[in-house]
Formats: sequence, structure tokens, C-alpha cells
Amino acid sequence: MYDALMGDAPYEQWLTWTTKYLDEREADIPSIADVGCGTGTLMSMLLSRGYDVQGVDVSPEMLAIADEKIRTQNGISPRLRAQHMSFLELDQPVDVIIVYCDALNYLQDETEVQQAFHAFYKSLKPGGSLLFDVHSLYKVEQQYPGFTYGDAADELALIWNSFAGEDVPGTVEHELTFFERRADGKFARYDELHRQRTFSMAQYTDWLERAGFAKPEITADFTRFAPQTESERIFFAAAKKA
Repeated sequence: MYDALMGDAPYEQWLTWTTKYLDEREADIPSIADVGCGTGTLMSMLLSRGYDVQGVDVSPEMLAIADEKIRTQNGISPRLRAQHMSFLELDQPVDVIIVYCDALNYLQDETEVQQAFHAFYKSLKPGGSLLFDVHSLYKVEQQYPGFTYGDAADELALIWNSFAGEDVPGTVEHELTFFERRADGKFARYDELHRQRTFSMAQYTDWLERAGFAKPEITADFTRFAPQTESERIFFAAAKKA
């Protein structure tokens, strides 16, 4: 269901943003850990371009799909591990860690985010880069509350409603209802609740620097320009001090 409903996700833009950054800074082909890799779509695209990539996700079910996808599309057995990003432990440090598609926004409190930044720092080589994106406070507090979306096809349908989180600033709750046609022609229904939280750019910057990173480069919406008041997706590029 995930891949079917994420067909319009901006994977090409994540790929372009990443490769441009790496081409400007990396002399050799870097080793990459794709944290929150999901079903491995971006990981597969990076592997196809010759990058050395391993995937990490908290969901074994997503990783099972990533394994099948990469074996089929790339003809290799991918390196995948099921881990929570706040407790990331790699076999050896890598040159680059990427955390895209607002995966970091699934961490629910300040401690989890800070733990993740410390884990990322330890998992990078000296001079390595952490690249991630998050929802802006504007998107979470102004755009998402009251948002409704529907998508229907012959075999699959989705209803998506978003609400402001209760009592906690910067939070949003997504109620997702899926309908999947079964072999007998009837539809099975599945319900999920997704909670996300974001913080100010100043707060993320402070936590990155506390973890040991240099002051990050901050841009917005797949551009190289600084965020504006109504920017929706904030990108951070933070370097581990050499």
C-alpha cells in the first residue's frame, strides 16, 4: 500500500538534492546510511548511481519490501537493519547519514531527537555529513490542522485527515484509513494513527551543536535558499568536525 500511495512522492528531488550536495563535497564515492529508508525507493536509486548505501528502519515489514525491491531492481543483496534511529549503531562509521521524508518528525519528544543526533554523530566518520529534512512549524501548525485528502483506485483507497496535536506545540496527528480489495471482491479496512512533531530551526541547530556538529547549513523546499515564513520542508546539512 505504501508504495502505491507514495507514487507521487518527490524521490527524484531528494535524489537530486543529495547528489548535488555530495558532488560538491565528496572527492570519492561516499558510504551512506539511509536512516528511515522505508521500502528502499531512494536507497535503490542511490545504489543505481554507484553509491555505497545501507538502509536502517524501525519497521521490519518495510525492510522486507526494501530487500525484495533492491534485489529485483539492483541485483544485489542489500545491507539492511531494523533499528530505532535514536539508538543507531552501525558496524562501522559512514561518510554520510541521510534522514528524509520527515522521518525525524516521528520522534515525539526532545530527548529522542537529541539522542538521535548523538547517535548520528557517533556513526559518522570525522568530517562526515548529516543530511535531513523536517516539517516546518508553519506546515505543522498552519497547514496540516483540518487537512483532508482522499485517493481512490480500483484496488486501493485512502482517507487522510490531520488534526493539531493536543497541548503540545509543533505536533500533528494524521488519521489514515485504507481500503484494500480482497480476492473475494470485498474491501478490507485498516486504520492507522501517525503522530509527528517538529521544532524550530534554532532548536534543531542548538541540539546539533550540542551533539558536536558544526553550525548547519539550512535551506528549504529542495532549494539552496534560506527558509522563508511559509516554507514547508526544512533541510539541514550538518558536518561532523574533522
